Amino acid sequence: MHLACANGQLAASVNISHNTLAGSAAGPHMSIDKLFPALLECFGIILCGYIAGRADIITESQAKGLGNFVSKFALPALLFKNMVLLDFGDVIWAFLWSVLVAKVTVFVLVCVLTLMVASPESRYSKAGLYAIFATQSNDFALGYPIVDALYRSTYPEYLQYIYLVAPVSLMLLNPIGFALCEVQRWRQASHPQHSTLGILAVVVLQNPIVFMVIVGIISHFALGQRIPAVLSEFIDGLANSFGGAALFYLGLTMVGQLRKLTRDTGVALILLITAKLLVMPLVCKDMVDILDIGVNSTSANHTSLSNFAFLYGVFPTAPSVAIYAGHYNMELEVVTSGMVISTFLSAPIMYVSAWLLTIPLMDPTPLVTELENVSFNISIVSLVALVWTIAVMLLSRKFNRLPHLFALNLFLAQFLVCVSMILWNFLVKQEDNLVGKILTFALLYGSLYSTYIWTGKANLSSCLWWLFNKDPGRLYLELQFFCAVANYGQGFLSFGIFGLDRHLIILPFKKRLLSLWQGRESDDLSPSGVPEEVRLTCTQFVRYHKDQCVQDIVHTRGTESSHLQSVFRGSDLVAWLVERGLCVGRAEAQLYGIRLQQGRVLDHLTGQHSFRDDEVPYRAVFPTNTKY
Repeated sequence: MHLACANGQLAASVNISHNTLAGSAAGPHMSIDKLFPALLECFGIILCGYIAGRADIITESQAKGLGNFVSKFALPALLFKNMVLLDFGDVIWAFLWSVLVAKVTVFVLVCVLTLMVASPESRYSKAGLYAIFATQSNDFALGYPIVDALYRSTYPEYLQYIYLVAPVSLMLLNPIGFALCEVQRWRQASHPQHSTLGILAVVVLQNPIVFMVIVGIISHFALGQRIPAVLSEFIDGLANSFGGAALFYLGLTMVGQLRKLTRDTGVALILLITAKLLVMPLVCKDMVDILDIGVNSTSANHTSLSNFAFLYGVFPTAPSVAIYAGHYNMELEVVTSGMVISTFLSAPIMYVSAWLLTIPLMDPTPLVTELENVSFNISIVSLVALVWTIAVMLLSRKFNRLPHLFALNLFLAQFLVCVSMILWNFLVKQEDNLVGKILTFALLYGSLYSTYIWTGKANLSSCLWWLFNKDPGRLYLELQFFCAVANYGQGFLSFGIFGLDRHLIILPFKKRLLSLWQGRESDDLSPSGVPEEVRLTCTQFVRYHKDQCVQDIVHTRGTESSHLQSVFRGSDLVAWLVERGLCVGRAEAQLYGIRLQQGRVLDHLTGQHSFRDDEVPYRAVFPTNTKY
């Protein structure tokens, strides 16, 4: 009895070969062995950017400078170079028309649905930004390296499609979305001053990306498909700097974005990510299957183009969409959070999709073996995370409260799922241990179905698919892989939500790390013993800015011991420091506040938190007992 049969993965008992692909998929369409290193490279650079922003190594103003370089110099140079060098003779225009129709379809679908259900006070801005979110992909920074890794050795001409499909969003769909945002702005303003035609002209002429695409196409014909030698090195220098800088900047833009997500925006975010990562790739693939007809439709190239269209649709949303939302000051929470989530969700979808698309004949034996191996490996790692999470729940004594008691029961069920899956991996190989198999099977699925509050839906879909379609296809198998990840990897979700208890884990760790970094316990800090940069910051603040700060943001209130204390919120001090010009950006102002706390110029009201840019109250120590 195979695990796959018990889990609804009945592919083990039938022949799941695709007759339609048997002839066309004789050779490899992509270099799957190069995909994982490419994903590791891209997301490793993104992670470095995120760490740099999170640790304030690069401030908010410095990040904006890097973003301006990427969007106004490096990317326009890259687009100009590739527009000039494009070989239109190798282009399969049916593919471009397919992507165009797919993007327009998703754009119109999202736009119309948003206009129907959104409230009147934000209807047009949501429709414009949500439609842009669902159709504008991160083609150059993230998409190009992945396409290069997959197709460089098999279909190198596919690389130029990235530069041909990108203008569909930049020059056709985005201006429509911007026009809807302008309509919303006009409706909210008392004296509208601009025409729609004027706005569209500004979008095209003042956007360096759109402008350089137009100039590049004109230069393609004017220069005979070559860049003059006097400009070649200069253009190459700017264009080659785009890749790493863009990925690093993408990581910087992710810092703090998920904090902006609220419960009210959750539904909109789920629908948008579904449209971007599921609907878009399926529509792209179907459009290629429909429009790429004729002699090419029976060749291996047709199958490869169809697969490439699917992978292109999975590319996550471009970070520039968050810039658009910030420019119009509309739907910033949904767009920024969605950009972060879609970026990290796209990685496993692309990897599993590309792996399955390289299988010419889907022999059930190796597929079931792979499913079992994936489930076993995930169960081991998830088990470690669950042991940690359960220990944190017990040590914090939160399980005494009713909601956390239910959560603890869920963790125990997930724990049993992982243990049972590990046992099953060994028992399934033993031919004479029928009783052990039956008991393990009962334990596995008894605990698994008790956790289906989370994963019952990546399983109901698979069962219905199998019921109505005897030949499941690759997409069904992809669904089964994600089903295995969702079933046996629930411990990751539990660990992320409950495993890092703030008071039991994070705060003591931060306090200990701070004491090790400074070479002494934080309780021993004194104004004369702090680092030089902290002492200088505190001296400057107390001498020149203390009185005005007290007057502007500090308030006096009574405490539980009936003593009066001067208190303020961390966000108020950050805003004051930026407004007064002492800091450039809120990230730098938060670092300034941390130095004031290290020098005992201010402190948290209960002494439990380091300084943060939020609503947490702090008390001003400097009016009475700090001398600099």
